[in-house]
Amino acid sequence: MRQTQRVIESRVELFDFLQAQMHTAYRELADQQRLESESTLIKSYIFEVDLPTRLLAANAGGRGLDTFIRSLVQPADEKTSHVVVQSKKEEGFFEIRYRTHEADLVVYLDAGTDSRFWECFSISKSRYLDTWFHSMAMRKPEFDFVWLWPGFLKDIQKRGSPRGFGLDYDRRKFGDGDTEETTTYLKMQIWGGSETDQLYDSLSHSQQFGNKIVLSKVRMKESAENGNNEEFAVQDVKYTGKFTARGSSFETHRRTLNFVRETYAKKVTDIEEGYRLRWREGKKGEVHMEGFALHFIPESFEIPVNRFCEALFSGTMPFRLLGFVDFLTDKSAVVDAVDMHTGGKLSFEVYPDVLSAYLPDGTCGNTILRLYTNIQHYFDKRFSVEADNGEKLF
Repeated sequence: MRQTQRVIESRVELFDFLQAQMHTAYRELADQQRLESESTLIKSYIFEVDLPTRLLAANAGGRGLDTFIRSLVQPADEKTSHVVVQSKKEEGFFEIRYRTHEADLVVYLDAGTDSRFWECFSISKSRYLDTWFHSMAMRKPEFDFVWLWPGFLKDIQKRGSPRGFGLDYDRRKFGDGDTEETTTYLKMQIWGGSETDQLYDSLSHSQQFGNKIVLSKVRMKESAENGNNEEFAVQDVKYTGKFTARGSSFETHRRTLNFVRETYAKKVTDIEEGYRLRWREGKKGEVHMEGFALHFIPESFEIPVNRFCEALFSGTMPFRLLGFVDFLTDKSAVVDAVDMHTGGKLSFEVYPDVLSAYLPDGTCGNTILRLYTNIQHYFDKRFSVEADNGEKLF
């Protein structure tokens, strides 16, 4: 389906257009209890992008950024799809059209407000957008999702009143073939009112299933900052940094996006500045090591070292860690790994009671958040993370 051509040259014009779209979607829901078209919903995404040094030095501006984005979004099969990237009047603001025989997608990309954590907005259909972005994550080392771990999703939901949640747990990547005694796959979505929060708490404290109750999505109704209850946004937030919004206040949705991006960026920066290992020269010429190893500690269970390493360091999505594993014993291994996102190297030690990560200088902090989030979705929720200095990250 071809979308109507519209002229949007600035972020303000885009936000005005999306404000109108929010009203349209909410009216359809209020009047008819359903949407005539899923495409009237606003979809927003936050991505982490590893810009080349030359573009960072140029403040991510100029023709170089245009070329980089065209390369980034180019689909794998250029014979059946076509991408057009158009730079707008505002620096770092782009319109991208992605056409296939099935869909005509329009995305507005803000690559200038933050040179590392980009935002994009669209009213195109989710299933085509999600497939396109997933393909980019698989093929483009410069591109990654942001990974919103379950505890952070709960914090986001607390910005408003709860309206539901989604669970997504799939341990089959780590399976040992014996699936008769345990649940290896659990997917559930519950939407409603405030009682959904109580239901989530009850499931989380279940002795039998609590380790598999892993948040993949939350929904909340958030009122405007001025306290006017008639100005609000109902938002779904997915653990891969995807947002879906409806309601009467796009500005409220923007505040949520800004909160998530700023909080997430700070977490990444704290990891990079506080825990990467590097040598420093003191005032008197002495050299000392800075940084700390990070330890992923299983709570009330043991890591099956062999199966764990085989699945974790295969180089595939979602972990994107390619590792050269040296099994010291049946219950211990050391791993030299490469992050397929940035190409950065890092090392691990794996034992039944701990997974230790050593981050050389230059390691991307997003690697740790990707690992922590997905290890809960695909292995077990019951991990804490702390550093050698005793600080607890999660």
